[in-house]
Amino acid sequence: MRFVALALGAALVALFAAACAHSPAPDPMRYRLAHSGTHWDRVGDDPVLQDLQPRYPAFFALILDPERTEEPDLRPLRRDLEARPVDRRNYDALNAVAIAYFEINYRAEASREAAGMGFLGQSFRSAKLLAVPWRAYMEIEDPNLRSAVLAFFEDAASGEKLGSERTAPRLLRVVGSLESREADPARKARIRRLVAELLAQSAAAEASALP
Repeated sequence: MRFVALALGAALVALFAAACAHSPAPDPMRYRLAHSGTHWDRVGDDPVLQDLQPRYPAFFALILDPERTEEPDLRPLRRDLEARPVDRRNYDALNAVAIAYFEINYRAEASREAAGMGFLGQSFRSAKLLAVPWRAYMEIEDPNLRSAVLAFFEDAASGEKLGSERTAPRLLRVVGSLESREADPARKARIRRLVAELLAQSAAAEASALP
């Protein structure tokens, strides 16, 4: 019986290893940072940042260096995000912008907490990054890509990522403006739900600020 148990155990280990070896890679044609916890470099086994750095090396070299404060060139990401026909490059651009937004937004909030001088500059940089998917939503019609952009805004509004809890209410006008450009009932309802959540967050933030 001992040999049978050992053989069975070895077989199970082999099957598990084979399953892991042949498990499909995460689908890149989606918003990839949802439910990543407090950070934005990877989600479980999906190394999002590592995957995207070779596509946008100059962009990430600037974004990830806390000593550099110049404006990133967003034109390549805009072109990719708004490209037609829609393919992987659209989603890569969306995820690259999302990583950059969370990084710069966190840096801005950290500067605010430390009463640093960089708060306004970093806030403007994060706002310009946020404008990239906002503009793309106005330009694109592909339903899956529009849903992916909404998934990014939902993630940014969730307050899950470091530094994003306080800045979530700032998304209110950005997200609210999408409804007039959306005809699909499901996505329109999704936008309205997100707006309602942001309104509630804004009200709570104002109440907590009262003496």
